[in-house]
Parts: sequence; C-alpha cells; structure tokens
Amino acid sequence: MIALVALGLSAVAVFADASSLVAAEVIPAGDGVTVANAELRDGDGPEVYDLYAGREVRRTVYAGQPITLENTRSARLVTRNQVVTIRYISGPLEISTSGRAMGDAALNETVSVLNLQSRQMVQGVVKADGWVLVQ
Repeated sequence: MIALVALGLSAVAVFADASSLVAAEVIPAGDGVTVANAELRDGDGPEVYDLYAGREVRRTVYAGQPITLENTRSARLVTRNQVVTIRYISGPLEISTSGRAMGDAALNETVSVLNLQSRQMVQGVVKADGWVLVQ
C-alpha cells in the first residue's frame, strides 16, 4: 500500500514538472525567457508565455529541453557589487545614499547592502527601479 502511495506521489511530481514550453534555441544561464527563444508544444495556448514572463533561466537550457518554474527565477534587478540607491522612508522623512549590493536580488527580495558612507551593512527590500528600501 505504501509503495502505491509513493508511486502516486511521484507521478504527481512528474506531472507538476511537465512543461509545454521548450527552448527553441540555447538559452544561457541568466537570460530571460521570451517568445523568440521558447516555443510551445502539446497544443497549449499563448497564456503559457504569461506564466514565464519576466523570468530568467537558472542554468543553461538547451534547444528542445523543457522550461519549468523550477529551472527559472524572477529576473534579477540587483546584482552582486552593483552600486544601488538606499532609501530610508518614514512618513515625510526620506534619506537616500549609495550602497554596494552584497548579492543578487529580484523585485521584493531582501538583499544586504554596504552603505558606502558609513561602511555599515544594512538589509533592505529591492523595489521596481532597482533601489533598496531600508526600514
């Protein structure tokens, strides 16, 4: 009985990983998924592209390989060592300065930043234009 349950769970996992979107050409790690470099199979509609819009591949995906949510991630807005604007906002008070990102981060992800004036490490959340909100 346990073997049947395990078999059923693995079938669900395989089905969940199944993707009708495949690489039309080699997509290097870090490149975005677009209509130009990916194609549909199994008769799915163009709404599948919406699922992957704004995502980039984690590792190189070769032509014909499936593109899944597991091998993609949200596009990085901030990269390691990039100089970013740090903003502290509290009501009408806003303080801005420059900092150096200590890692990669996408929209609404947390990143550590070295304040270039005070040399203090702070953590903040990446916002749409690539600036970091510190609270």
